[in-house]
Amino acid sequence: MPLSKSDFDKLDERLRNITSQSVEQIEVNSDLPPTIEQLEDNNKTYSIKAAILFIDIRKSTYLAENSQAKSMVKIYRSFMRMAVDCVRKNGGVTRQFLGDRIMGVFIDSSDEENHVTEKAVDKAINTARGLHTVIDYSLNKHLKNNVNNKTIECGIGVDYGKVLVTQVGMYGVESHANKEDEVDCVWVGNTTNYASKYSDIASGGEIFISEIVYKNLSEEYKEVWTKAAKYKGTKLFQGYVTKDYYLDFSGDLGNPIKTEEDDTIGLDTSSQLADGIKEIERLQNKLIQREKELAVLEDRLKRENQEYKTKYNNENIAKQRAINDKNKAENDYKNIVNQAFDFIKDIIYWSFCREYDYIKQISFKRWCDIDTSFRKLGRLKGLSEDEISDYGFSYIEIYAYYKSYEKSYEYMVGMAKHSDAWVYINEDTFKWACKQNVGWKLIDTMEDNLKNNKIPYSKVDDYKKYITKAKQIRGF
Repeated sequence: MPLSKSDFDKLDERLRNITSQSVEQIEVNSDLPPTIEQLEDNNKTYSIKAAILFIDIRKSTYLAENSQAKSMVKIYRSFMRMAVDCVRKNGGVTRQFLGDRIMGVFIDSSDEENHVTEKAVDKAINTARGLHTVIDYSLNKHLKNNVNNKTIECGIGVDYGKVLVTQVGMYGVESHANKEDEVDCVWVGNTTNYASKYSDIASGGEIFISEIVYKNLSEEYKEVWTKAAKYKGTKLFQGYVTKDYYLDFSGDLGNPIKTEEDDTIGLDTSSQLADGIKEIERLQNKLIQREKELAVLEDRLKRENQEYKTKYNNENIAKQRAINDKNKAENDYKNIVNQAFDFIKDIIYWSFCREYDYIKQISFKRWCDIDTSFRKLGRLKGLSEDEISDYGFSYIEIYAYYKSYEKSYEYMVGMAKHSDAWVYINEDTFKWACKQNVGWKLIDTMEDNLKNNKIPYSKVDDYKKYITKAKQIRGF
């Protein structure tokens, strides 16, 4: 039976009440978050500072499509039982059972004097360690033996911050018009959303945590983490990651049983980077060899010139031969310089077209060495410093990624001085420049380009947008 006018009027009144009421926040001073029974049917919310953990089965859709329904019952039930037990053992509670995904909530434990005795983030990390330990040393063993040789792997994400908890529900359950038995609670805030996203981007066996989680961890848990950046869709998430971080007693449990990893893409990327670096080193060695050959030829030219003056009448012929040899060597040298410069320029430009994993895999020291070689080759080509900065504009993003903002800003200003089309503005770098009171350098340079008619007429409007963007970041 469709919604009647009377039903519509009742629903309209309920919606008016919900949206017109103010939202009241109640601070929770407990080791555990409120239960659904404690929540009321109003805009009263409970505010908690919590670590939120999400665990998600990798490739669960593929697993379900290639497994019998009865097998999936065993997998999901054992997965849920394992997750609940691990969360509870570490002083947390489980919420939001979504089949292949579970949320755990952890709050700081405090003594009577309100001193923290166990951190929420430590509880969450120990839970994550327990989950991976049970999956690889227990659950997969039993699934492999009893459920058609199946195994699973999971990604775990953790974030820490403020969360609001409120009740949601719906009146009118069939014949019980005034009974509300379809109720649940929702967890509102970025902390929950980010923890969920982190579990999505974590690979099998990985734990991905936010910067704030890492900062709040006890020192004994900090050694195993690596700084990381991953994309989900078009959004970049940065934090810390570790893999196969098992409980301390895992060495007594035998060998872990893991799902076979598909790391083809990672291997291909690493192989391409290794080949590129080897090619740079080969060209650099060839340049050194050519420089030595030029030195030898110049020395020979001097010696032969002196000897021919005193011993031979045909010294001009010999001298010309030496000059020709020298010119040929110089041309070869220039060609090698151009090849090396173009190759390194491509390596740098690739960082602008790919994810941050590409920048990270080469390492900051290697990028600095490449930058030194790039600028040296540019000068050998006869380029000005600003022209080199324009060709290597991708270093604006590379140095910004490593928070080397001074170098990033030098490239940005250099690009502005030479480019007659556009300027790549990294917001973090330019904000740093403004704090250092040098943001005017970029803006003045770009405005001078307009005043001096350096920018082609067809590109003036777009160029003005870059200036506007810079001024907005600076606060004008």
